[in-house]
Amino acid sequence: MSQHTPGPDGQAQYLIPRSYSSDKLTNNEIGWKTEFLNHRLQWNGAIYQENWNNVQIEFFNPGLVGNLFYNTNGQNFVVKGLETSLVARPITGVTLQGAASWNHSRQTNSPALIDNNPSSANYGQPITQICSSLPCSAVTNPFGPVGAPSADAPPLQFSLRARYDWVLGSGLLPFAQLAAHHTAHSYTQAGANPNYAIGGAVGTSRGRFENPAYSTFDASFGVAKDTWLLSVFAENLSNSNASTFVSTDQFIVAQTPLRPRVIGASFSYSF
Repeated sequence: MSQHTPGPDGQAQYLIPRSYSSDKLTNNEIGWKTEFLNHRLQWNGAIYQENWNNVQIEFFNPGLVGNLFYNTNGQNFVVKGLETSLVARPITGVTLQGAASWNHSRQTNSPALIDNNPSSANYGQPITQICSSLPCSAVTNPFGPVGAPSADAPPLQFSLRARYDWVLGSGLLPFAQLAAHHTAHSYTQAGANPNYAIGGAVGTSRGRFENPAYSTFDASFGVAKDTWLLSVFAENLSNSNASTFVSTDQFIVAQTPLRPRVIGASFSYSF
């Protein structure tokens, strides 16, 4: 095992673990499925609380345990949320759909890094200082603060869609559709990882970024008859350039953007 984090007695206080344990997720949920107005209105949803304990994380803290990635068990999180969907057909040919989810995730503990070297005088105790050079320096908690949100967990997401189908002469079945989608901001890492200052130097491959909120809009229209369908579509009409994920895994800032505006046509034939 690699040895790092010398203590006051000169002994390493931490041995990189060879394995890690399973995490545990307990989900308590109440849901419903309903229909009203002679099946013209459908409303489904769920309210839940998830207790996520002993979370498996990829750990990287060169100032504390050496320049090495490894997997270990870390924080506990609680996630409280609500999700719902609605489908309505108010008049013939019109379909309205909406879906939304709200999530509040927070870290509920801040475990200390424990001295696991039997040869160390601090064995079994939290590591509070590192003595690579004298005087010894204090160790900040490497697992982050209580209250920090979990990674990639936007607090709000929703989508809306409206579609109109009608009938023309000669058996033509045209349609038109509009849709919108919104995703709130999120963070690429949990609170244990350092926040990245835009324009600053990249000093770690586990930087924590905030993904801004973004919205997209889509549209399509077309016509069908018998076994063929012709349609024209547009995706990301506003040409949003939002970033959906950011990382510094290669010690450079790399972003995954939304797909730019796409306008196209399609033709299909069933046989």
